[in-house]
Amino acid sequence: MKTKTLLMGGALLLLLAVISGYCYISHGESKERSPVKVKEPKKEEAIVPGEKGNIEKETVRDTNTDLQQQKVPDAGENHLENILKNFVVVIDPGHQRKANLGKEPVGPGAGEMKMKVSGGTSGTATRKPEYQLTLEASLVLADLLEKKGVKVVLTRTANDVNLSNRERAEIANRHHADLFIRIHADGSTNRNVRGLSVLTPSNDSPYTKAIYQDSLQASKFILSEAEKNPAVKVNGISYRGDLSGFNWSKVPCTLVEMGFMSNPAEDRNLSDPVYLQKLQANIVDGIIKYAEYKQ
Repeated sequence: MKTKTLLMGGALLLLLAVISGYCYISHGESKERSPVKVKEPKKEEAIVPGEKGNIEKETVRDTNTDLQQQKVPDAGENHLENILKNFVVVIDPGHQRKANLGKEPVGPGAGEMKMKVSGGTSGTATRKPEYQLTLEASLVLADLLEKKGVKVVLTRTANDVNLSNRERAEIANRHHADLFIRIHADGSTNRNVRGLSVLTPSNDSPYTKAIYQDSLQASKFILSEAEKNPAVKVNGISYRGDLSGFNWSKVPCTLVEMGFMSNPAEDRNLSDPVYLQKLQANIVDGIIKYAEYKQ
């Protein structure tokens, strides 16, 4: 009986040992597997200062901010660029060093003859000849227009030339100019007279009926922009049917009398680079308005 009891006790102890080992092994497996299971993806996704995940998110955010701040041309700007790059302006600096007293018809088929090109006026204060001033102004105008993308042709880039007014208009015709703009300065026996004016072809002229309306629109746009300049006195528009430079033109044309060189103050202004630059910028703005109008 005692032996049977000992055997039963030993079996019980053995059974308890087996159960205990199994529990230990099971618990051990769960501990070994936990690092594999717990890679904690949530912690990797969390935004922690200084960690790679956070840096990547901040970089994307900064990039988006930069893109938002970067100026992207709108459709209107692109449309204007396309207009101007196909827009041709022929600029004629009025007069030349030596006048040409020869005669030419005032218009195609005209019996009336007119001097080919006069010598122009000169500055009361500066003593600068008009032909020099008009070339200086025209070069500034050309530079400003080219920066806007406009195609520019100058009838002359030097003072020692011999070009009649008819020949100047024909240069504009050959280049199929969208606008032929003539740059001049005024003169008067009255030194008090001053101000900018714009000359445009007359509707009464038999030579300019086809270009009258567009020429007038260009003249109005230029005059309107000049009026925005507080330093410039604007006199208005003058309609002319007697100018061979208009009458021989087959393209829209206008003439800007920038001011009176016979007026000492205005004469000095026209030789002031800052004043001249701003004035030409006004003319450019008027030309651009005309280019937009033509579209």
